[in-house]
Amino acid sequence: MIKEYGEALYSITVDLDLGCPNRDEKGNGGCSFCPSHGARSAQSMDAKSVEEQIKVGISFAKRRYKAKRFMLYIQAYTGTFSSLKKQKETYSKLLKLYNFDAISIGTRPDCLSIETLEYLQELNSQIDVHVDLGIQSLNDATLININRQHDSQCSIDAIKKLQHYGIKVFAHIIIGFKGESTEDWSRTVQKLVSLHVDGFKIHNLHVIKNTPLHVEYQNRQFKTYDEYEYAEELIHLLRLIPTNIPILRIATDTPNKDLVAPLWKMSKAEFGEYIKDTLQYRFGKSNVDNNFWSDKYKDYYYPKSGAIKQARELFIEKSDLKKRLTCKDVKLLDIGFGFGVNSFEALKLQCENSLHVTALDQDLSIAKRSNDINLLIGDVRYTLTKLEGKFDVIFLDPFHEEKNPTMVSKEVITHLKRLLKKDGVIITSTFLNSTKMRFELVGFKTKLLKIREIRGLIAFF
Repeated sequence: MIKEYGEALYSITVDLDLGCPNRDEKGNGGCSFCPSHGARSAQSMDAKSVEEQIKVGISFAKRRYKAKRFMLYIQAYTGTFSSLKKQKETYSKLLKLYNFDAISIGTRPDCLSIETLEYLQELNSQIDVHVDLGIQSLNDATLININRQHDSQCSIDAIKKLQHYGIKVFAHIIIGFKGESTEDWSRTVQKLVSLHVDGFKIHNLHVIKNTPLHVEYQNRQFKTYDEYEYAEELIHLLRLIPTNIPILRIATDTPNKDLVAPLWKMSKAEFGEYIKDTLQYRFGKSNVDNNFWSDKYKDYYYPKSGAIKQARELFIEKSDLKKRLTCKDVKLLDIGFGFGVNSFEALKLQCENSLHVTALDQDLSIAKRSNDINLLIGDVRYTLTKLEGKFDVIFLDPFHEEKNPTMVSKEVITHLKRLLKKDGVIITSTFLNSTKMRFELVGFKTKLLKIREIRGLIAFF
């Protein structure tokens, strides 16, 4: 949009209350996930008239995003489910209310008659027209389960028809339908890519109150995806989409009063930042030089005495790792693996028993691979939930705890309590009093450590 219009276009969502071919006259029926208001925008939920919806939407976008240019978005229900005469009258009236740069019309694959397509082609000669096409899935079994009332071929045909008439197509898909897997979502995305859609709108499945899906969920709960699980699926799918196809949405927000599951801790905006950071960590270039200076944190990863000295004198000595290895095999969890110095130095210890290392990190651009280490990449708040069993020793190295607070959060420390053996210890390079207090709040005993300029903390039961 910036390339085409000089700056971003902000969507002003409108509910025309046109209904849906998948509902009866009283509004009953519909797709299993769809609420009675047809997923109207949260910003315009209380607005009565169309004029008020537009006024509220523009005011919100200007105030929140300093927006200057706008796209009219017919979002709720089915924008082409009416007579051709009514479509022409309605869109003509709306486009006179504000100087919009484009219009995007949300609709279903089975609501695109030849007459409608010809009208959209005509309208496209006056203003840029996009169709937000509700694909949801190209798995026919899923389409039956969610009461979609059309098959995958209908979606494929609709895309080809719109392209024939010169209309850009944004494909909507939902991740998380019961019975689907990464392979199903991948096939849907790859097929849509092969059809050369003009954009993707992706979000995870929401179970919304008073929908058929809500009833199904009450009768027998099925899996919904938390923000970390969904992020992993989304990142996989994003990498299947060529860079010339824009991603217009990666999440959705349902008002808390209406949402049954999943209940995220992140807001939609926070999730967007999390995805961007995670992609940079996984696939970006390292911003760390040979002196262990980080542009991200504007600080050194290790004390002036060096990474090896810190590994040996803080993490290894203060955990009594060598003594533990003289008695039995030891399981070590290294959180904040990074360059792997702590783990690699620990593996150098010569003992009769074995050291088994599991390492966690987010930043794949600096994490060093090793056949001797089970390395898990991902946000620590997520990867910790995937660990089973207990560890004898845990190294926790947040590098810069003030700028990387999630690694020493109460949530993370609570996970560590579950994973640490009763006679185990946690050694961390942080020495802030706030971190010490969080450990104690969770139930640990603590002691501050100081070895010349090297500082840290030991936590134990």
